[in-house]
Amino acid sequence: MKNLSTMTIAQIRAHIKSINRPGEAYLRALEQDPRAGVRAIAEQMRKKQKAQAREKARLEQMLIIEKKLRERGIQHIAGVDEAGRGPLAGPVVAAAVILPPDTLIPGLNDSKALSEKRRAELFETIHNTALAIGVGKASPQEIDKYNIRNATHHAMCEALAALNISPNRVLIDGNALPGSPFPEQSVIGGDRKSLSIAAASVIAKVTRDRLMIDYHTQYPAYGFAGHKGYGSADHLAALQKHGPCPIHRQSFRGVFEARSSEGFKIFAEGIRAAMNLDQLQAIGKTIASASKHIQHDEVQALRLLFRKQRTRLQQSGPKGEQLAEKFIEQKGYEIRARGFRALGGEIDLIAVKNDVLIFVEVKTATTPHFGQPETRVTPAKQAQIIKIAKAYLRQHPDHAAPRFDVIAVDLTQPRPTIRHYENAFTA
Repeated sequence: MKNLSTMTIAQIRAHIKSINRPGEAYLRALEQDPRAGVRAIAEQMRKKQKAQAREKARLEQMLIIEKKLRERGIQHIAGVDEAGRGPLAGPVVAAAVILPPDTLIPGLNDSKALSEKRRAELFETIHNTALAIGVGKASPQEIDKYNIRNATHHAMCEALAALNISPNRVLIDGNALPGSPFPEQSVIGGDRKSLSIAAASVIAKVTRDRLMIDYHTQYPAYGFAGHKGYGSADHLAALQKHGPCPIHRQSFRGVFEARSSEGFKIFAEGIRAAMNLDQLQAIGKTIASASKHIQHDEVQALRLLFRKQRTRLQQSGPKGEQLAEKFIEQKGYEIRARGFRALGGEIDLIAVKNDVLIFVEVKTATTPHFGQPETRVTPAKQAQIIKIAKAYLRQHPDHAAPRFDVIAVDLTQPRPTIRHYENAFTA
Protein backbone atom coordinates (compact mmCIF):
# COMPACT_ATOMS: atom_id res chain seq x y z
CA MET A 1 0.00 0.00 0.00
CA LYS A 2 1.32 3.43 -0.89
CA ASN A 3 2.36 5.92 1.76
CA LEU A 4 -0.65 8.20 1.85
CA SER A 5 1.12 10.91 3.81
CA THR A 6 3.33 11.68 0.80
CA MET A 7 0.36 11.99 -1.58
CA THR A 8 -1.88 14.97 -2.23
CA ILE A 9 -5.66 14.61 -2.02
CA ALA A 10 -5.86 14.78 -5.82
CA GLN A 11 -3.28 12.01 -6.13
CA ILE A 12 -5.21 9.86 -3.66
CA ARG A 13 -8.41 10.32 -5.68
CA ALA A 14 -6.58 9.36 -8.88
CA HIS A 15 -5.02 6.34 -7.20
CA ILE A 16 -8.39 5.11 -5.92
CA LYS A 17 -9.79 5.30 -9.46
CA SER A 18 -6.87 3.21 -10.75
CA ILE A 19 -7.42 0.29 -8.35
CA ASN A 20 -10.32 -2.11 -8.65
CA ARG A 21 -11.51 -2.17 -5.06
CA PRO A 22 -9.71 -0.64 -2.07
CA GLY A 23 -9.14 -3.11 0.76
CA GLU A 24 -10.15 -2.66 4.38
CA ALA A 25 -6.61 -1.66 5.42
CA TYR A 26 -6.55 1.06 2.75
CA LEU A 27 -9.90 2.44 3.94
CA ARG A 28 -8.78 2.50 7.56
CA ALA A 29 -5.62 4.36 6.57
CA LEU A 30 -7.75 6.95 4.80
CA GLU A 31 -10.01 7.27 7.84
CA GLN A 32 -7.00 7.84 10.14
CA ASP A 33 -5.37 10.46 7.91
CA PRO A 34 -5.15 13.86 9.68
CA ARG A 35 -6.50 15.67 6.61
CA ALA A 36 -10.26 16.23 6.60
CA GLY A 37 -10.37 15.96 2.80
CA VAL A 38 -8.86 12.46 2.89
CA ARG A 39 -11.25 11.34 5.63
CA ALA A 40 -14.14 12.66 3.51
CA ILE A 41 -12.95 10.44 0.65
CA ALA A 42 -13.02 7.46 3.01
CA GLU A 43 -16.57 8.31 4.09
CA GLN A 44 -17.71 8.51 0.48
CA MET A 45 -16.14 5.14 -0.24
CA ARG A 46 -17.84 3.55 2.78
CA LYS A 47 -21.23 4.88 1.62
CA LYS A 48 -20.57 3.60 -1.89
CA GLN A 49 -19.67 0.15 -0.58
CA LYS A 50 -22.85 0.01 1.52
CA ALA A 51 -24.93 1.06 -1.48
CA GLN A 52 -23.28 -1.61 -3.61
CA ALA A 53 -23.95 -4.22 -0.93
CA ARG A 54 -27.63 -3.22 -0.75
CA GLU A 55 -27.93 -3.35 -4.52
CA LYS A 56 -26.29 -6.78 -4.65
CA ALA A 57 -28.66 -8.06 -1.96
CA ARG A 58 -31.65 -6.68 -3.90
CA LEU A 59 -30.52 -8.33 -7.12
CA GLU A 60 -29.87 -11.64 -5.38
CA GLN A 61 -33.35 -11.47 -3.89
CA MET A 62 -34.68 -11.10 -7.45
CA LEU A 63 -32.83 -14.28 -8.46
CA ILE A 64 -34.44 -16.53 -5.84
CA ILE A 65 -37.13 -17.87 -8.21
CA GLU A 66 -34.58 -18.63 -10.93
CA LYS A 67 -32.15 -20.27 -8.47
CA LYS A 68 -34.84 -22.57 -7.09
CA LEU A 69 -35.78 -23.63 -10.61
CA ARG A 70 -32.14 -24.28 -11.53
CA GLU A 71 -31.71 -26.39 -8.41
CA ARG A 72 -34.39 -28.62 -9.91
CA GLY A 73 -32.42 -28.90 -13.16
CA ILE A 74 -34.36 -26.25 -15.10
CA GLN A 75 -31.69 -24.25 -16.94
CA HIS A 76 -33.12 -22.01 -19.65
CA ILE A 77 -35.59 -19.71 -17.90
CA ALA A 78 -37.34 -17.02 -19.91
CA GLY A 79 -38.82 -13.98 -18.24
CA VAL A 80 -41.76 -12.42 -20.11
CA ASP A 81 -43.38 -9.02 -19.71
CA GLU A 82 -45.32 -6.53 -21.81
CA ALA A 83 -45.55 -2.79 -22.32
CA GLY A 84 -48.50 -0.80 -23.61
CA ARG A 85 -51.69 -2.37 -22.31
CA GLY A 86 -53.17 0.97 -21.26
CA PRO A 87 -52.42 3.47 -24.07
CA LEU A 88 -55.02 4.67 -26.54
CA ALA A 89 -52.69 4.21 -29.50
CA GLY A 90 -49.92 1.98 -30.78
CA PRO A 91 -49.20 -1.72 -30.38
CA VAL A 92 -48.81 -3.73 -27.22
CA VAL A 93 -45.24 -5.09 -27.12
CA ALA A 94 -44.02 -8.17 -25.27
CA ALA A 95 -40.47 -9.35 -24.67
CA ALA A 96 -38.93 -12.64 -23.56
CA VAL A 97 -35.41 -12.74 -22.11
CA ILE A 98 -33.19 -15.66 -21.06
CA LEU A 99 -30.29 -14.52 -18.88
CA PRO A 100 -27.17 -16.57 -18.08
CA PRO A 101 -27.31 -18.31 -14.67
CA ASP A 102 -26.62 -16.12 -11.62
CA THR A 103 -26.28 -12.97 -13.73
CA LEU A 104 -26.53 -9.74 -11.73
CA ILE A 105 -27.14 -6.59 -13.77
CA PRO A 106 -26.72 -3.56 -11.47
CA GLY A 107 -29.70 -1.22 -11.55
CA LEU A 108 -32.02 -3.70 -13.27
CA ASN A 109 -35.54 -3.28 -11.97
CA ASP A 110 -39.15 -2.93 -13.07
CA SER A 111 -38.97 -0.64 -16.10
CA LYS A 112 -41.65 1.65 -14.63
CA ALA A 113 -39.30 2.43 -11.72
CA LEU A 114 -36.48 3.55 -14.02
CA SER A 115 -35.78 6.79 -15.83
CA GLU A 116 -35.83 6.85 -19.62
CA LYS A 117 -32.06 7.28 -19.69
CA ARG A 118 -31.47 4.36 -17.31
CA ARG A 119 -33.81 2.13 -19.32
CA ALA A 120 -31.86 2.90 -22.48
CA GLU A 121 -28.57 2.00 -20.76
CA LEU A 122 -29.97 -1.25 -19.39
CA PHE A 123 -31.49 -2.06 -22.79
CA GLU A 124 -27.96 -2.17 -24.24
CA THR A 125 -26.57 -4.09 -21.26
CA ILE A 126 -29.29 -6.73 -21.48
CA HIS A 127 -28.71 -7.17 -25.22
CA ASN A 128 -24.97 -7.65 -24.54
CA THR A 129 -25.60 -10.08 -21.65
CA ALA A 130 -28.66 -12.19 -22.44
CA LEU A 131 -28.45 -15.66 -23.94
CA ALA A 132 -31.61 -14.99 -25.96
CA ILE A 133 -34.12 -12.17 -26.52
CA GLY A 134 -37.45 -12.34 -28.33
CA VAL A 135 -39.92 -9.56 -29.07
CA GLY A 136 -43.56 -9.82 -30.10
CA LYS A 137 -46.21 -7.24 -30.99
CA ALA A 138 -49.96 -6.99 -31.39
CA SER A 139 -51.21 -4.17 -33.60
CA PRO A 140 -54.01 -1.74 -32.67
CA GLN A 141 -56.23 -3.60 -35.14
CA GLU A 142 -55.56 -6.91 -33.38
CA ILE A 143 -56.26 -5.27 -30.02
CA ASP A 144 -59.62 -4.03 -31.32
CA LYS A 145 -60.47 -7.42 -32.80
CA TYR A 146 -59.38 -9.73 -29.98
CA ASN A 147 -59.39 -7.35 -26.92
CA ILE A 148 -56.28 -6.18 -25.08
CA ARG A 149 -55.91 -9.27 -22.89
CA ASN A 150 -55.92 -11.74 -25.78
CA ALA A 151 -53.77 -9.46 -27.92
CA THR A 152 -51.21 -9.22 -25.11
CA HIS A 153 -51.08 -13.01 -24.82
CA HIS A 154 -50.59 -13.22 -28.59
CA ALA A 155 -47.64 -10.81 -28.34
CA MET A 156 -46.14 -12.85 -25.49
CA CYS A 157 -46.38 -16.08 -27.46
CA GLU A 158 -44.81 -14.34 -30.45
CA ALA A 159 -41.93 -13.12 -28.24
CA LEU A 160 -41.31 -16.65 -26.94
CA ALA A 161 -41.39 -18.05 -30.46
CA ALA A 162 -38.72 -15.49 -31.46
CA LEU A 163 -36.19 -16.82 -28.92
CA ASN A 164 -33.25 -18.70 -30.46
CA ILE A 165 -33.16 -20.97 -27.39
CA SER A 166 -36.24 -22.93 -26.34
CA PRO A 167 -36.98 -22.17 -22.69
CA ASN A 168 -37.43 -24.98 -20.16
CA ARG A 169 -39.61 -22.67 -18.04
CA VAL A 170 -41.38 -19.38 -18.72
CA LEU A 171 -41.96 -16.81 -15.95
CA ILE A 172 -44.86 -14.48 -16.79
CA ASP A 173 -45.47 -11.19 -15.00
CA GLY A 174 -49.04 -11.16 -13.67
CA ASN A 175 -51.59 -13.85 -12.94
CA ALA A 176 -52.65 -14.86 -16.46
CA LEU A 177 -50.76 -17.29 -18.69
CA PRO A 178 -50.68 -16.76 -22.47
CA GLY A 179 -50.77 -20.45 -23.35
CA SER A 180 -47.44 -20.88 -25.12
CA PRO A 181 -46.04 -24.34 -25.94
CA PHE A 182 -43.56 -24.02 -23.04
CA PRO A 183 -44.08 -24.73 -19.31
CA GLU A 184 -45.40 -21.48 -17.84
CA GLN A 185 -45.47 -20.02 -14.35
CA SER A 186 -47.20 -16.78 -13.34
CA VAL A 187 -45.46 -14.40 -10.93
CA ILE A 188 -47.63 -11.58 -9.58
CA GLY A 189 -45.47 -8.45 -9.36
CA GLY A 190 -42.84 -10.39 -11.27
CA ASP A 191 -41.02 -7.34 -12.63
CA ARG A 192 -39.97 -6.63 -9.02
CA LYS A 193 -39.39 -10.27 -8.01
CA SER A 194 -37.54 -11.79 -10.95
CA LEU A 195 -34.52 -10.43 -12.80
CA SER A 196 -35.55 -12.32 -15.92
CA ILE A 197 -38.96 -10.64 -15.94
CA ALA A 198 -37.42 -7.24 -15.07
CA ALA A 199 -35.08 -7.62 -18.07
CA ALA A 200 -38.07 -8.42 -20.29
CA SER A 201 -39.95 -5.37 -18.97
CA VAL A 202 -37.05 -3.10 -19.96
CA ILE A 203 -36.77 -4.61 -23.45
CA ALA A 204 -40.53 -4.34 -24.01
CA LYS A 205 -40.79 -0.79 -22.71
CA VAL A 206 -37.83 0.62 -24.65
CA THR A 207 -38.86 -1.19 -27.84
CA ARG A 208 -42.39 0.19 -27.63
CA ASP A 209 -41.28 3.72 -26.74
CA ARG A 210 -39.01 3.79 -29.78
CA LEU A 211 -41.85 2.59 -31.99
CA MET A 212 -44.05 5.41 -30.71
CA ILE A 213 -41.30 7.95 -31.42
CA ASP A 214 -41.20 6.62 -34.99
CA TYR A 215 -44.99 6.97 -35.21
CA HIS A 216 -44.61 10.58 -34.10
CA THR A 217 -42.87 11.39 -37.38
CA GLN A 218 -45.84 9.94 -39.30
CA TYR A 219 -48.55 11.54 -37.15
CA PRO A 220 -46.98 14.60 -35.51
CA ALA A 221 -50.32 16.19 -34.57
CA TYR A 222 -50.83 13.75 -31.69
CA GLY A 223 -47.52 14.14 -29.83
CA PHE A 224 -46.77 10.41 -29.60
CA ALA A 225 -43.07 11.06 -28.84
CA GLY A 226 -44.06 12.66 -25.55
CA HIS A 227 -46.92 10.60 -24.11
CA LYS A 228 -46.23 7.36 -26.04
CA GLY A 229 -49.93 6.94 -26.76
CA TYR A 230 -51.23 7.18 -23.19
CA GLY A 231 -54.31 9.27 -22.50
CA SER A 232 -52.64 12.50 -21.43
CA ALA A 233 -54.55 15.80 -21.56
CA ASP A 234 -52.64 16.85 -24.69
CA HIS A 235 -53.37 13.54 -26.38
CA LEU A 236 -57.10 13.70 -25.59
CA ALA A 237 -57.22 17.29 -26.85
CA ALA A 238 -55.57 16.22 -30.12
CA LEU A 239 -58.08 13.39 -30.48
CA GLN A 240 -60.97 15.80 -30.03
CA LYS A 241 -59.49 18.16 -32.62
CA HIS A 242 -58.26 15.72 -35.28
CA GLY A 243 -60.10 12.48 -34.55
CA PRO A 244 -58.28 9.13 -34.39
CA CYS A 245 -55.45 8.14 -36.73
CA PRO A 246 -54.65 4.63 -38.07
CA ILE A 247 -52.68 3.56 -34.98
CA HIS A 248 -55.40 4.49 -32.48
CA ARG A 249 -57.24 1.68 -30.70
CA GLN A 250 -60.79 2.26 -31.86
CA SER A 251 -62.28 0.08 -29.10
CA PHE A 252 -60.73 2.12 -26.28
CA ARG A 253 -63.02 4.59 -24.53
CA GLY A 254 -60.98 7.74 -25.08
CA VAL A 255 -60.72 7.04 -28.81
CA PHE A 256 -64.30 5.91 -29.23
CA GLU A 257 -65.67 8.97 -27.48
CA ALA A 258 -63.52 11.31 -29.57
CA ARG A 259 -65.48 10.26 -32.65
CA SER A 260 -68.85 9.63 -30.97
CA SER A 261 -72.02 11.67 -31.22
CA GLU A 262 -73.06 14.32 -28.73
CA GLY A 263 -75.93 12.09 -27.60
CA PHE A 264 -73.52 9.29 -26.74
CA LYS A 265 -71.32 11.65 -24.73
CA ILE A 266 -74.30 12.91 -22.71
CA PHE A 267 -75.47 9.40 -21.89
CA ALA A 268 -71.93 8.22 -21.08
CA GLU A 269 -71.46 11.12 -18.69
CA GLY A 270 -74.79 10.29 -17.05
CA ILE A 271 -73.73 6.69 -16.49
CA ARG A 272 -70.45 7.76 -14.91
CA ALA A 273 -72.22 10.32 -12.71
CA ALA A 274 -74.60 7.70 -11.23
CA MET A 275 -73.87 7.53 -7.52
CA ASN A 276 -76.03 4.51 -6.71
CA LEU A 277 -77.76 1.62 -8.46
CA ASP A 278 -81.18 3.34 -8.48
CA GLN A 279 -79.77 6.33 -10.36
CA LEU A 280 -77.95 4.04 -12.76
CA GLN A 281 -81.10 2.03 -13.45
CA ALA A 282 -83.04 5.21 -14.22
CA ILE A 283 -80.36 6.31 -16.68
CA GLY A 284 -80.42 2.85 -18.28
CA LYS A 285 -84.16 3.16 -18.94
CA THR A 286 -83.63 6.57 -20.55
CA ILE A 287 -80.92 5.17 -22.81
CA ALA A 288 -83.13 2.24 -23.81
CA SER A 289 -85.91 4.58 -24.89
CA ALA A 290 -83.50 6.77 -26.85
CA SER A 291 -81.43 3.98 -28.42
CA LYS A 292 -83.10 4.37 -31.83
CA HIS A 293 -81.51 7.81 -32.10
CA ILE A 294 -77.96 6.52 -31.43
CA GLN A 295 -75.67 4.50 -33.68
CA HIS A 296 -75.61 0.75 -33.00
CA ASP A 297 -71.93 0.69 -32.02
CA GLU A 298 -72.56 3.57 -29.61
CA VAL A 299 -75.43 1.68 -27.99
CA GLN A 300 -73.15 -1.33 -27.55
CA ALA A 301 -70.48 0.90 -25.98
CA LEU A 302 -73.05 2.42 -23.61
CA ARG A 303 -74.19 -1.05 -22.55
CA LEU A 304 -70.61 -2.02 -21.77
CA LEU A 305 -70.09 1.21 -19.82
CA PHE A 306 -73.36 0.59 -17.97
CA ARG A 307 -72.28 -2.92 -16.92
CA LYS A 308 -68.90 -1.67 -15.71
CA GLN A 309 -70.51 1.11 -13.66
CA ARG A 310 -73.04 -1.33 -12.20
CA THR A 311 -70.25 -3.66 -11.14
CA ARG A 312 -68.30 -0.79 -9.60
CA LEU A 313 -71.31 0.43 -7.63
CA GLN A 314 -72.15 -3.10 -6.50
CA GLN A 315 -68.61 -3.58 -5.24
CA SER A 316 -67.96 -0.14 -3.73
CA GLY A 317 -71.09 0.03 -1.56
CA PRO A 318 -70.56 -3.24 0.36
CA LYS A 319 -66.84 -2.52 0.77
CA GLY A 320 -67.58 0.90 2.25
CA GLU A 321 -70.19 -0.58 4.57
CA GLN A 322 -67.78 -3.31 5.71
CA LEU A 323 -65.12 -0.70 6.52
CA ALA A 324 -67.67 1.47 8.33
CA GLU A 325 -68.92 -1.48 10.35
CA LYS A 326 -65.45 -2.45 11.42
CA PHE A 327 -64.69 1.18 12.24
CA ILE A 328 -67.63 1.65 14.63
CA GLU A 329 -67.18 -1.79 16.20
CA GLN A 330 -63.67 -0.72 17.15
CA LYS A 331 -65.27 2.33 18.80
CA GLY A 332 -67.45 0.10 20.98
CA TYR A 333 -70.66 0.01 18.92
CA GLU A 334 -72.74 -3.17 18.92
CA ILE A 335 -74.25 -3.94 15.51
CA ARG A 336 -77.95 -4.81 15.70
CA ALA A 337 -78.85 -4.92 12.00
CA ARG A 338 -77.32 -4.56 8.56
CA GLY A 339 -79.18 -3.39 5.48
CA PHE A 340 -82.57 -3.01 7.17
CA ARG A 341 -85.21 -2.50 4.45
CA ALA A 342 -88.64 -0.92 4.75
CA LEU A 343 -90.89 1.42 2.75
CA GLY A 344 -88.79 0.86 -0.38
CA GLY A 345 -85.56 2.05 1.23
CA GLU A 346 -82.70 0.81 3.37
CA ILE A 347 -80.62 1.81 6.39
CA ASP A 348 -77.07 0.53 6.11
CA LEU A 349 -76.25 -0.13 9.77
CA ILE A 350 -78.20 -0.07 13.03
CA ALA A 351 -76.10 -0.11 16.19
CA VAL A 352 -76.26 0.47 19.93
CA LYS A 353 -73.79 2.22 22.22
CA ASN A 354 -74.41 3.29 25.80
CA ASP A 355 -78.09 2.28 25.42
CA VAL A 356 -78.52 4.70 22.50
CA LEU A 357 -79.94 3.28 19.28
CA ILE A 358 -78.04 4.64 16.29
CA PHE A 359 -79.08 4.56 12.63
CA VAL A 360 -76.00 4.82 10.42
CA GLU A 361 -76.02 5.92 6.78
CA VAL A 362 -72.80 4.96 4.95
CA LYS A 363 -71.74 6.84 1.84
CA THR A 364 -68.82 5.61 -0.21
CA ALA A 365 -66.78 7.52 -2.80
CA THR A 366 -64.80 5.68 -5.47
CA THR A 367 -64.10 8.70 -7.67
CA PRO A 368 -63.07 12.24 -6.72
CA HIS A 369 -65.31 13.84 -9.35
CA PHE A 370 -68.49 14.21 -7.27
CA GLY A 371 -67.28 15.81 -4.05
CA GLN A 372 -67.32 14.43 -0.53
CA PRO A 373 -69.61 11.39 -0.15
CA GLU A 374 -71.32 12.78 2.98
CA THR A 375 -72.82 15.63 0.91
CA ARG A 376 -75.08 13.04 -0.74
CA VAL A 377 -77.07 12.71 2.51
CA THR A 378 -79.43 15.45 1.35
CA PRO A 379 -82.53 16.63 3.26
CA ALA A 380 -84.62 14.32 1.05
CA LYS A 381 -82.35 11.39 1.91
CA GLN A 382 -82.54 12.29 5.60
CA ALA A 383 -86.34 12.27 5.45
CA GLN A 384 -86.28 8.83 3.85
CA ILE A 385 -83.91 7.48 6.52
CA ILE A 386 -86.17 8.87 9.28
CA LYS A 387 -89.22 7.11 7.79
CA ILE A 388 -87.36 3.79 7.62
CA ALA A 389 -86.10 4.31 11.20
CA LYS A 390 -89.71 4.78 12.39
CA ALA A 391 -90.62 1.51 10.71
CA TYR A 392 -87.77 -0.22 12.55
CA LEU A 393 -88.90 1.31 15.88
CA ARG A 394 -92.44 0.03 15.33
CA GLN A 395 -90.98 -3.46 15.04
CA HIS A 396 -88.54 -2.92 17.94
CA PRO A 397 -90.33 -0.59 20.40
CA ASP A 398 -87.79 -1.01 23.21
CA HIS A 399 -85.78 2.02 22.05
CA ALA A 400 -86.68 5.70 21.92
CA ALA A 401 -84.98 8.96 20.89
CA PRO A 402 -82.61 7.40 18.37
CA ARG A 403 -79.57 9.08 16.89
CA PHE A 404 -78.73 9.45 13.21
CA ASP A 405 -75.06 9.17 12.18
CA VAL A 406 -73.36 9.46 8.80
CA ILE A 407 -70.11 7.70 7.90
CA ALA A 408 -68.22 8.78 4.79
CA VAL A 409 -65.80 6.25 3.30
CA ASP A 410 -63.36 7.64 0.74
CA LEU A 411 -61.89 4.95 -1.54
CA THR A 412 -60.37 7.34 -4.06
CA GLN A 413 -56.89 7.01 -2.56
CA PRO A 414 -54.75 3.89 -2.04
CA ARG A 415 -55.53 4.07 1.70
CA PRO A 416 -59.26 4.40 2.59
CA THR A 417 -60.32 7.41 4.66
CA ILE A 418 -63.27 7.22 7.07
CA ARG A 419 -65.12 10.22 8.56
CA HIS A 420 -67.78 9.66 11.24
CA TYR A 421 -70.42 12.34 11.83
CA GLU A 422 -72.26 11.60 15.07
CA ASN A 423 -75.78 13.01 15.39
CA ALA A 424 -75.51 14.24 11.80
CA PHE A 425 -79.20 15.14 11.62
CA THR A 426 -82.30 14.86 13.80
CA ALA A 427 -85.86 13.61 13.33
